[in-house]
Amino acid sequence: MEVKNRKVSTTDSDSGYMFRDRKPKGFFYLNHMAVDGENNLIASVLPTTAAINDAVPFLGIVEKLKERYNVKYVGADAGYYTTAIAKGLKELGITASIAKRLGPKPKGKMSKLNFVYIEERDIYVCPQDHSLNYKTTTREGYKEYRSQNNICKECPIREKCIYDKQTARTIRRHVWQEYLTEIDRFKEKTELGARIYKRRKETIERAFADLKELHGFRYARFRGIEKMKEQCLLTAAAYNIKKIATILGIYLRNFIYYCWNFNVFSYSNTF
Repeated sequence: MEVKNRKVSTTDSDSGYMFRDRKPKGFFYLNHMAVDGENNLIASVLPTTAAINDAVPFLGIVEKLKERYNVKYVGADAGYYTTAIAKGLKELGITASIAKRLGPKPKGKMSKLNFVYIEERDIYVCPQDHSLNYKTTTREGYKEYRSQNNICKECPIREKCIYDKQTARTIRRHVWQEYLTEIDRFKEKTELGARIYKRRKETIERAFADLKELHGFRYARFRGIEKMKEQCLLTAAAYNIKKIATILGIYLRNFIYYCWNFNVFSYSNTF
């Protein structure tokens, strides 16, 4: 059995080595966080090692939020666009608006999104209106659709479509793809779905920005996952207290304005 080398920090073994595009490389913690869509209050925090994918704890967090707050809708970025999450949300009875992940592709080549899936015939159709027929299903749960060699050989856009050292184009579709299709339809075809996703950058992204800029959340102040939980929870509590104070202040100002303008004030001299 192949043994993978795992980088472990000699200073804090609970942290994890992060290796991602457009991210700094090194040992970090991640804080998985959820906020409510109306007032942008932090509803859940979960610090973990940086060596795991963001999507791993997602369903567990959402399930707890549903039990506690009866959550019905969720908005998230493309990092959570997976078939497992889509199926899990469906089973929880939660409707999601999640950005579509484009997926990796060689530079200059057409992506899978350039091909149209015809559900009634279970085929894909390429930009030149030729079909890719089902061939097999992999152990990982992906159905493979393949074009015909003789058609691809004469195709005018062959260079943009066929990958190097291949004679035909193959498209893979997960057996749970239908759940992702429901998410795409909700986000792209409904006003509510579009509004939920647009709201995401005004809520969770703003919350993370405020935590980093105003609450010293760019750096781990402690060592060990248990102490990091303390930092995450206390920082979230401070953020929520400020938010709640601001919200109550707005309500109070509106109440005073209403009373002042409509002479609602009353007093009594009875002791």
